[in-house]
Amino acid sequence: MAFLLMVFFSLIPLTTFVILFRFKYQRVTYPLAVFYFAVSMWQMSIAVLYGEDWLEQDLIEGLFRFFRIGTVTFAPLLFYMIYQLLFFEELKLSVRKKQAFQKIFNRFSYIGMLIWSIGIYVIGWTSLGVVNFDRHSIAPFNEEFYYPLSGSLGWTFSIHILLIIVLDLLAIYLTFKIVDKHRRTFLHVFFVSLLLAYSFGVINLSSDSPLFQSILALIILVMGIFAAYVKMIYNKMEEVNGELLIQQLFLRRVIDANPNFIYAKDEFGRFTMANAALAALYGVSSEQILGKQESDFYNDSEQAAELTREDIQLLEKNRAKVQEKQYLHTPDNRIYTVQITKKPVFFSAGHKELLCVATDITEMEQKEEYIRKTEKMNIVGQLAAGVAHEIRNPLTSLKGFVQLIDQEYSIDPKYTKIMLGELERIEFVSSEMLALAKPEVTLKKRISLYHLMKDVVELLNMQAITENITIDMKPFEEKIQLEGNANQLKQVFINILKNAVEASPKNSIITIRHKQLDGRLAVSVTDQGAGMPEERLKKLGEPFYTNKEKGTGLGLMVSMRIIKEHNGDIAFQSKEGEGTKVTVSLPLGAEEESCL
Repeated sequence: MAFLLMVFFSLIPLTTFVILFRFKYQRVTYPLAVFYFAVSMWQMSIAVLYGEDWLEQDLIEGLFRFFRIGTVTFAPLLFYMIYQLLFFEELKLSVRKKQAFQKIFNRFSYIGMLIWSIGIYVIGWTSLGVVNFDRHSIAPFNEEFYYPLSGSLGWTFSIHILLIIVLDLLAIYLTFKIVDKHRRTFLHVFFVSLLLAYSFGVINLSSDSPLFQSILALIILVMGIFAAYVKMIYNKMEEVNGELLIQQLFLRRVIDANPNFIYAKDEFGRFTMANAALAALYGVSSEQILGKQESDFYNDSEQAAELTREDIQLLEKNRAKVQEKQYLHTPDNRIYTVQITKKPVFFSAGHKELLCVATDITEMEQKEEYIRKTEKMNIVGQLAAGVAHEIRNPLTSLKGFVQLIDQEYSIDPKYTKIMLGELERIEFVSSEMLALAKPEVTLKKRISLYHLMKDVVELLNMQAITENITIDMKPFEEKIQLEGNANQLKQVFINILKNAVEASPKNSIITIRHKQLDGRLAVSVTDQGAGMPEERLKKLGEPFYTNKEKGTGLGLMVSMRIIKEHNGDIAFQSKEGEGTKVTVSLPLGAEEESCL
């Protein structure tokens, strides 16, 4: 009965040996597996001594000598683990002490330890190591077993056991110096348990002690070591999971802090991840966007369906879309121009998602458009300067001769009047071209808008009255002042108000309003004219683009240039059939800002 019980117990560390070899490799994993194999062999060497009822005596003696390899293996195994600690583990040892240990425990001395262990094992197969086996039976168990008797070289095995204990004590010392707290705790438990188990086994080697007592104690210690190893792995996994969670949170914050629109989609075109920038674009939180499609945010259902269909096709065909221009629509009908990159990302077999990164280039395109317009204005200005210069000289001569002909010859006055009118128009156009090419040198000083706007309205009020048009201006406070050139700003507002009068039908009202916000003053002029479509609004300010029959388009171009030189902005709002609103925004003077 004792034989079968001990054989069964010896299979427990053997099973552990198999399990450990299936684990992912670590420096301690395989040595620990070999340790369990050695323990299993050690237990089998004791178990077979109780196999009298099951095995022949010669077979028992042979199996005992064979399984003794487990006991012999402990020494080179401990030597190897000490070698690993000294050369590959971070230890809190002084350099001098560490170098001293490394001189003793190196590859050459390890080879010497292997040769010594092999010699001990070979001696055990001869009568020099084990000379004979005696039968014993100890009350009250009454289980008979064979007890090995040492030969003339049996003392070598005792030295080997003593060597194992010394190596174990040294290993315990080194475990206190390990930096990694998880490995330190486990290896400390491991080496202390091995020392206790081996010491208990040595004590029970006398012929008056039942051998299976040492086996039972050893099994308990072995299972304790295994539990400590599992605990170490579990603690490491918890630590790694904590680090992964921190990295995941950090990565999430990095993605959310990125001004680009970053999102991912599944094979059904649904959002699986979206950063804060995209969520803000759609007016929701990052969590609310998950599981939804563009159709949940776009007002144009056809366009949303087209975008979703395109993303699904890219994912199905494993195709990428790199740096292509696309338009994103918001629920409040704003349109963003983006440069987008889309690539399939494979997570595991059968699972993939489409990762999309979109860069907002709306402002960049506006700046590029402004640069193009500026370059166009410079070219037109240079051309205008040359043309105006060539026109003005002969124009003066023509006007003089027409006036002379009118005085000296009997020509119908209406013809000379038409000629002079057309010549004056040519002169006006050439003056505008010169103003565009070489604007007046800006001499900025403090300007009262109260007087400036009052002069502008009085100047154009007579023209408005003749057309039954009312100019309704909210009076400006005298304290509202700007830094700028009064003549240039007056030219701008005259141009804007004149355009409003010319665009307004009879019996209509032109309103002039102003408001102060964030250190700036916004002046708006609103008419009740026919209005303009959006495509015509985009072309306002381009040279020679005009809606007037006899206009040149240069007046508004000059006005926009003047406003830019005053660090201001000019904006147009218009709808067909509802009129047009022109808003000029200018920075207030420093004193005026401090009063707000």
